[in-house]
Amino acid sequence: MKPRLVLLGGSGFIGQSLLNYLATSQKRGRFESVILDPVPPRFAQPDFFAEGGIEETDKVADLIKEGDIVLHLVHTTIPSESADAPSRELKENLEPSIKLIQILKKKPVKGLIYFSSGGTIYGEPRGQEPIPESAPATPNSIYAQTKLKIEKEIIDAGRSAALNYIILRPANPYGPWQEVLNRHGAAGRIFQALWEGSEFEIFGDGETIRDYIYIDDLVEAVLLLLEKSAWNQTFNIGTGQGTSLNRLISLCQEVSGKTLRKKYLPLRSTDLRYNVLDASLLKALGWPPRYSLKRGLKKTWKYFLENKK
Repeated sequence: MKPRLVLLGGSGFIGQSLLNYLATSQKRGRFESVILDPVPPRFAQPDFFAEGGIEETDKVADLIKEGDIVLHLVHTTIPSESADAPSRELKENLEPSIKLIQILKKKPVKGLIYFSSGGTIYGEPRGQEPIPESAPATPNSIYAQTKLKIEKEIIDAGRSAALNYIILRPANPYGPWQEVLNRHGAAGRIFQALWEGSEFEIFGDGETIRDYIYIDDLVEAVLLLLEKSAWNQTFNIGTGQGTSLNRLISLCQEVSGKTLRKKYLPLRSTDLRYNVLDASLLKALGWPPRYSLKRGLKKTWKYFLENKK
């Protein structure tokens, strides 16, 4: 009997990319896939789809079965808007996640994989560049504070109820479908603006540094951690290479052959100047990121050319 992957929020960018990777790689057919999401999946279909949200506790409890691997992909806000809606963070993200953890403490699932945020959890680094998992977490947004609280609830459940977990702190993933499935992500938005000839907003001077990781590399990291049964640990998923927004724009223009229309705006309070992750723990398990930034951007632009007709 194949293990079940239950993707809570699986109709989003990461969930759809994971299912597409499984369907088109040598890992095809290795898992049975289940999605719970208010929106039906658009690009990659699971074995079973249930319409609903993580806040629907009874539906979640009925869906999850013994031996399942549960992937928590849900977060309804983005960092820049969370400051204006702290009550949304509590109602839509923190409270449902705590209820989910309570359900899993009572169910003999194989484990929970929680997608936290390597891009926001750490805040501005304090002399550790790239940033390792051991660096202090100093989140500067309510979004990141909520992610960190959920992490702590999961770790506590692991200690008190023997709930297996893996906490993932991804950098800045990008790739096909991002611009329609994810409300944040610079590469997808830049390509969308280049394709449409629309204006792209830049907060600050464009010299903020980020760690951009192609989505297939992120998915491969997740699957490797499952294969290694790397439970009860926290992992950064990033390339360790920093790229300024200005450099990212230049590369996007280079691979597309188009010129971006830019609009400069003041830096926001939630915008970090530097965020690059040290993924040494993950690499020690045998994971190398296979895509250079330019190669990943080329594949992403190819998707635009083939699908935006």
